[in-house]
This record gives sequence, structure tokens and C-alpha cells, in this order.
Amino acid sequence: MRKKTMLILGAVLVVFILIVTNQSNDVDWTPTFDETHTKPMDTKVFYEQLPFYFKGKSSKKVYTTFYEYDQHLRMQEKDTLKNYVSISGRYTIDDTSFNSLLQYVEYGNEAFISAYHFPQYVQDTLGFEIAYNPVELKQKEATVSLNYTKDTLKYTPKIPYGTSYIVDSTMTFKKLGFIQPKKAQKHTNFIGIPYGDGVFYIHTTPEVFTNYQILEAESASYVSTVISYLPTLPVLIDKAIKLDPEISNSPLRYILSKEPLKWGWYLLLIAIGLFILFNAKRRQRIIPIKEPLKNTTTEFVQTVSNLHYEAQDYNGIIQKTIIHFLEHVRSTYHLSTERLNEDFITKLALRSGKSVEEIQQLVSLIIKMKSHSFRTKEPLITLNKEIEKFYKRK
Repeated sequence: MRKKTMLILGAVLVVFILIVTNQSNDVDWTPTFDETHTKPMDTKVFYEQLPFYFKGKSSKKVYTTFYEYDQHLRMQEKDTLKNYVSISGRYTIDDTSFNSLLQYVEYGNEAFISAYHFPQYVQDTLGFEIAYNPVELKQKEATVSLNYTKDTLKYTPKIPYGTSYIVDSTMTFKKLGFIQPKKAQKHTNFIGIPYGDGVFYIHTTPEVFTNYQILEAESASYVSTVISYLPTLPVLIDKAIKLDPEISNSPLRYILSKEPLKWGWYLLLIAIGLFILFNAKRRQRIIPIKEPLKNTTTEFVQTVSNLHYEAQDYNGIIQKTIIHFLEHVRSTYHLSTERLNEDFITKLALRSGKSVEEIQQLVSLIIKMKSHSFRTKEPLITLNKEIEKFYKRK
């Protein structure tokens, strides 16, 4: 058994090595905009630069909806002003949370939101409209620039979303920047919308804040100038992927987030399961099941009766039937059958639930047949009917 177990564990180890050595090294270009990951389309590099952009001011991540966070703030003492920053592919905020954000900015805070897609109620409330250019079959170099400075950034789009931009209208907002996907096109992609005592900054090219584009850029001046529109205040980071910090930092979640560790974890579970399976079997000879002894009294009486019947010994069958019936009375009702008198009849009637007349008739028939010898089967039939009547329940 031990040798077999070692062979199984060795086979599992070989499979694990083959899986790990054949892992694909393809780069994951999924645009998740996660501020904790180092994939090309995540934003860890940008968020690590926030202390530099805001001169060491603190930053805090919002793991809940903004409405829940705002309700938590209102239960505490009045906090200082903060900047709200959100970078994602699709800005997902429910209308209740957005109303809380409106009040938050109206109070004097400022919000910077960069995304390709915005909910319609956000556009309607702030008075801007998003339009899209279709995805090019082959992405060409695009240029983003600012209106009041000479800072520009040329980059090759890696996210197949097409171009998102803000439609020029008569609504009041400041045009702060532009995107130029082609030489003949120039669209507004960065605006400022005053709201109460604060300002909403809307930016429609979030890819420029990803790890890949920041590290590949020849100059970081564009990103730093865009962020410089926000005042030097603490920052609230609205996470693109909201996970509870206790869950996201758990060892198991980290293991499952890394492909080699995930397969190692699965194979470990398989190996443990196989080990338990093979060692849970019995290691001793199976003990045979012994059937309990059967009560063969009835079968014996039936056999003897058949023999008497075939020999036409009706009287013998009658006497055997009487003996079997009296034995049944003794074992079932615990009555002595030595004297079949009135006392016996009364007790048997009470214990069996039969009437005294029925018991009287049966006992009289038994006494009569015990003292006579019969050569025909009619008396046997009569006795059998009376006994069967006794066995039947009411």
C-alpha cells in the first residue's frame, strides 16, 4: 500500500512540473484599471505617484459605494476637503451614490473622473455628451494635448474601445484638453465643469494612466499637468474593482491570482484527496456477515403436516395442528394449556381480544378432537377454519 501511494504522489508531482513548465508567458492586456496590479492595462504605477503629485498628502481607497462612504463620513466630525479620483474603462456609479458625490463636490471638493463610458444620468446632470469613433482595424498613433499648456502625449492605443470624446455644445464647461486620433480630427477629451463650490473634471482617455502607457511615454509631463488641475489636498481613490480589503489580502486569494500557485494549490488538494482515498480502505480481512438463526418451527410443522396429509393420516394432522396452536398460545399469551377450563377460556379471550363465545367454541372443538380419532378430512377442515378465524385480527 505504501509503495502504491508513493507512486501516485510521484505521478502527481510529475504532472505539476509539466503544467508549470508549460505555462504560457503571454501578456494579459485585459483593461481592468486595477490600482494594485502590474498588468499593462492596470494603474498601479499612476497611483504610486499620487504622493508626488499631491506633495505627500494622504490617499484613501473607497471599497464601498460612494453613498455608503459618504454616510460614514457624516457620522464623524467634519472632515477636510478632499480630491475624488476615479479611473476606469466604464464609470459605474448608481444614481444614489452620484447624488452623494454631487453634494460632496458642491460642498467644495473636486472630482477627477476618467473613463470611456459614463452613465446617461451623469451626462445629463453635468451637461455633457459622450460620442465615439469606431475601433480602427489597425490602431495608429494618437495624440492627447492640453488647451492652456504645450504638454502633449503621443501613444499607440492598446485597448480596442475606439475613441471616446466630448461633443461640443452650448453648455457651460471649460475645454481643457483634446485627443487627435488622426491628423484631420481633433476632439475634446478633457473638460472642467463647475458645480457649487467644487469642480468636476471629466477625462475620456483613461488609457494614458495605465502602467504600460506611463512607462512607455517619453515624458510624464502630460499626466502630471492633468492631475495638477486638482488642488493639493488628500485624495479619495474610487477603486475600479471594489473588493473588501480583508478578502483581497487573504493568502488564498493571492494564491488563486497567480497561475502557477493556483495550479499548485489544485494539485495539492488532488494529492491529499488521493492519499485519503487510498489510505481510508480497510487494511484487515473483511469479517463475513453471519445471518441470525431462523425460527424453523413453522416450516417443520408444515413439513410434518404434508407428510401426514400425503399418507391420509388426517387424525395425525389434527393432533399436530392442536399441538402447534397450543404452543402458539403459550408463547404468545403466556398461558398454561394444561387445563382448558373456564379460567383458561376467560384469560385467552381477554388477552387475544376475541369474544368469550368464540374462544369457548374453539376450545370445545379442540377438547373434542383430542379425545377422538378421525379418518376423514372434514374434521380437519373444520378445525383449520376455527384456528384461522382466531388468528385473524378484528
